[in-house]
Amino acid sequence: MPVLHETRSMKSAVTPAVTLAERLCRPRRIGVFGHRGAGKTTLLTMLYREAVGGRMPDLRLAAADARTADYLSDKVLQLESGLPLPATLGETELRYHLYYRDCRLDLLFKDYQGEHVALGREEPIRDFLRDCDAVWLCLDVPIVETPAGCLQAQQEVEQIVEDYLTDETPGMPPRPMALVLTKADLIQQGSSKCDIIERYLGMTRHTLQLHCPGHGLMAVSSLGPRRADGREGNRPFDPQPIDLAEPLIWLAETLQSLDEARLNFLWDLPDASLPLLQRCVAAYVRRYPGTPAALGFQRRLRQCRQQRRRRRGLVGALLVASVTLALWTYDVWGEHRAARFAVENADQPLAVKENWLSFQRWHPSRHWLRPASARAERIRIRELDDRVRGQQYDERLAELRRRATDPDADAETLWRDLQSFHRDFPERDIDEEWQQFRNTLKRRADSERERRAEVSFAELDRTNDRIDLKMRIERADRFLRDYAGTARESEVRRRRASYGLRLEERAIEAARIYSASHPLNFQTRREHYQRYLEGHPDGAFASEASVALKNIDADWDKHDFRAVRDRFQEQPGDVKELQLLCRSYLAVHAEGRFRDAARDLLRWTERVTQPGEYRIVLKSGDFDRKAAHLISRGLSLSVEIEVNGVRHGPSNIVARSYQPEWNYEFPRRVRWKLGDSVRIIVTDNYYWDRKVAEIASEENDSLAIRLLDGELHSGKNTLTFESDFKMPVLPKIE
Repeated sequence: MPVLHETRSMKSAVTPAVTLAERLCRPRRIGVFGHRGAGKTTLLTMLYREAVGGRMPDLRLAAADARTADYLSDKVLQLESGLPLPATLGETELRYHLYYRDCRLDLLFKDYQGEHVALGREEPIRDFLRDCDAVWLCLDVPIVETPAGCLQAQQEVEQIVEDYLTDETPGMPPRPMALVLTKADLIQQGSSKCDIIERYLGMTRHTLQLHCPGHGLMAVSSLGPRRADGREGNRPFDPQPIDLAEPLIWLAETLQSLDEARLNFLWDLPDASLPLLQRCVAAYVRRYPGTPAALGFQRRLRQCRQQRRRRRGLVGALLVASVTLALWTYDVWGEHRAARFAVENADQPLAVKENWLSFQRWHPSRHWLRPASARAERIRIRELDDRVRGQQYDERLAELRRRATDPDADAETLWRDLQSFHRDFPERDIDEEWQQFRNTLKRRADSERERRAEVSFAELDRTNDRIDLKMRIERADRFLRDYAGTARESEVRRRRASYGLRLEERAIEAARIYSASHPLNFQTRREHYQRYLEGHPDGAFASEASVALKNIDADWDKHDFRAVRDRFQEQPGDVKELQLLCRSYLAVHAEGRFRDAARDLLRWTERVTQPGEYRIVLKSGDFDRKAAHLISRGLSLSVEIEVNGVRHGPSNIVARSYQPEWNYEFPRRVRWKLGDSVRIIVTDNYYWDRKVAEIASEENDSLAIRLLDGELHSGKNTLTFESDFKMPVLPKIE
């Protein structure tokens, strides 16, 4: 479906051209006017049924969306079942695709309640009818039999026409209308549609003749003649429509003529832009491809594009010529001003150079029309650079000579300025006069420097006893920096080394004393030795400090892990304290010697705090002979274990043995978590069950599961278990 996209100009002001373009590019809106019972719904349904079924040559009418298809299918099924269509109560949009020969039209109808177009009613359907591109005025034949009804129907038609005339734009092609007589099968024999219209509908005919030059007059019957016996509902549905194709053919041909007239009218409007015409021509070509009018519009559009290109080319050429002339004039005027300034200020080459550089910045297009001037400009700037440099050389040399004759001038500063002058002008030749001048300044600067070094050395001797070592070192460093190469340099350097050694001895001795007096303050001990290394990275005691740092780290590592190990050996069930100690150790000693053992212990504490299932195997036992019954021939023992109130077993029975070998694995794994109790019951099964031993974990034993791993003693009796619960083994600390 062609869509007219809004442009910025269309949003800012809705002009007549934009309004007309919107009408040209949107789907064709077709109004079906008619009072209640005129057969509007039946007409739209039968048009679809007949056209889509191939019963109208050269015509096809298809539903454009699912909503329309569903609506029409319901109506067709009602008609084919022999039921009359019920009255329409609401407004329903119906979208069709009309194919007629090579044309394809998008049509938009509205089915509505007939009372909404009654005389004097203002309903939303009237706005739709006012905005339609073509209208079918549907009046049924039976209405002419009642003069009052016929007059009212014609007045309603007249009201619709008046609405169109009110909104009509002067010069715009008139809106096509067609008077459609429905139920034409009821026209009496001997009469025709023209007779009916002339005799009963003269008001409507006169209105259409006067205001609608391209109007149509047609009579149709959607269902065809009724049976004479009146038993319509008892016969199979066999409609015989009359002239149903005529309204669609009239609509397709009239809309094509209307679109052509509107497009011609749009072309003559002063506010019709070329993009607007392009969209409208594209919409027309999609509807009526290959028609002479479509080819003519495309040819006319190509001519407009060519004219626009020619106009734009001419305007562009004029604009380029104007800009070129303006730039040339601007550059020539700027060069003339710069040349005049150079003549007037010939004795100031630096000012002349700055003026030429300003000319270059403000005239970037100066070489576009005169490329040869670029080389002359580079030569001019190079010559000015040479003149400026020569002038600067002469001025600075004259200033140096003037200061050299001044006995109060600072000789060292003058010597530094002379060296800077020589660096700035290395291309200048050094003649004998210049060399003599340089040597004179050098001797004067050296003499002044030796004198200042003696004064500074004397100041060092005078104040050494009143300042600390750090201040002495700072002053010695400043002397060596300011008076390097003087006679006193070696003596000051010797003193500087002596001061540094004494300062190092103080720092290392402070670290030694603190480390000996506070052996457990590992962090502070490290800081003392670290400060020494930061202040004296290459000092005499740097190796001692490095070794001390390693020893402190090792002692600190052992000390912190010893706390973990001692706690585990004393109270292995104190999981929270063990976790705290392990995390503290790992935070301080991330790369410590015992880091792996601490991590394993931490993982073990986290594991035992959660419920776990363990494999338990009863291996063997060793029991006192007195445990047997007096008249028995030995013990027949079985073992049962109870974990947190849940019993497992009993095991198999080993008959008449004081050293039974069970090797019995409890089939159900033992579920245990930290704090659960464990109880072991040994039963003698000789003729009757008799408890031989009972071993229970202590009340405060949070690791009672240990009873089920290894040897377990109860008096002179021994049990041996095996399980996959293992206690961590921590390394020894030397």
